[in-house]
Amino acid sequence: MMRCFWFRKAIGLVLCASILLTCFAIAPAAFAENQGTTNAKVVLRKSASKEARALQTVPKGEEVTILSTSGSWYKVRYGNFTGYMMQQYVDRANSSASSSGSSSTAAERIKALGNAPGMMRVGDENSDVKKLQQALNILGYYDGKIDGVYGSGTTAAVEAYQRAHKLEPDGYAGTETVTSIFGTCGKTSLTTQPEPGSAQSAVAVKSESKYPTVSSISEIGSAPATTREGDSGNNVVKLQQALECLGYYSGAIDGVYGEGTVAAVKKFQRKRNMKDDGIAGSSTIRVIFGTTASAGSSSTGSQKSIKTEVPDWFEDNVTSVIPKNARFTIKDVKTGKTFEAVRWSGVNHLDAEPRTAEDTATMKSIFGGSWSWSRRAILIKYNGHVYAASMNGMPHGTTTISNGFDGHFCIHFKNSKTHGTKRVDEDHQNAVTNASKAVW
Repeated sequence: MMRCFWFRKAIGLVLCASILLTCFAIAPAAFAENQGTTNAKVVLRKSASKEARALQTVPKGEEVTILSTSGSWYKVRYGNFTGYMMQQYVDRANSSASSSGSSSTAAERIKALGNAPGMMRVGDENSDVKKLQQALNILGYYDGKIDGVYGSGTTAAVEAYQRAHKLEPDGYAGTETVTSIFGTCGKTSLTTQPEPGSAQSAVAVKSESKYPTVSSISEIGSAPATTREGDSGNNVVKLQQALECLGYYSGAIDGVYGEGTVAAVKKFQRKRNMKDDGIAGSSTIRVIFGTTASAGSSSTGSQKSIKTEVPDWFEDNVTSVIPKNARFTIKDVKTGKTFEAVRWSGVNHLDAEPRTAEDTATMKSIFGGSWSWSRRAILIKYNGHVYAASMNGMPHGTTTISNGFDGHFCIHFKNSKTHGTKRVDEDHQNAVTNASKAVW
């Protein structure tokens, strides 16, 4: 009896040990399937949206635990934080094993959308555009409404994809771009707008143009004034005529500085190794026409100096004048260099980030090629006004934009205060005073 008891007990212990060994052997593989590594510096967000609050900036090469998927986002755990990262910035471990499960790869999800669409461009509104938006959403480039309307959001997403894949970033979903995304391009296109530069396009545009085309820039006469998106009038007509003559513009010569004109100016600027901001400023006009901009200008592209205002941060409620997410242009008083920035936050002063990697490079050059806490007198142009201010040049704290700038920088106005000591900084105020004497 005793012998049977010990025999049964021994068998039970062996079975328990076997089960435990099996569990431990399986656990690493199951865990590995949920591990990922960041392939770039990425922002961990509170929810699956680019607008969601940033919880932490995660460096490239960091391991994260993938908990679930949500559209083009992963829900992950990183240290003590749990939040969301875009899938394109996370390389999933053991992806071959996981792809056979419930979650599919981006390529498989795009293939599931059906046959590849034809070429598309701004202004189109059809099922092809909707399919393009869905694919860009899967790839993490588009988080707007899937509505089949090829507007500014879709254009920006296409441009971002093109830059990442070394394609011409013109925002136009031509044959090359569609093939890159879908693996092929449909022979039949639903677009009602011909491919830029084609003979068909030229015929269509001719009927829409309010002003004549020219065969040489000399026919245009004097160089136009500086202009930018939103402007209209004869200065824009001259710019469009010149860009068409040079082969960069295929839209209607209508004197309206819209998306087509912006795209043409950007393309010209890139070919000339200039900053591709889409603004026909003095330098761009000089390169196109061989001379400086003419006297007089349009409302938003004015060469005429704008009065420099010196608002008090608290009394004039500057935080409402330049709200969060506002996009503005900064001009360094000493060097004259300009770059674009976006307001992130700030209570006692304004916290901002360079808008793009190119803006980051310009800002860094202003500080002599290395980041510094030193104060510089600047002018800020926003919403038709120019404000005197001061900035430092040291990335710190939270970052929300993929721009090569690891954090944000501070902009001070009259009587604004530091966040840490909550005092008015004398050096910033001296820079503001210097800026108040300058004009744009």
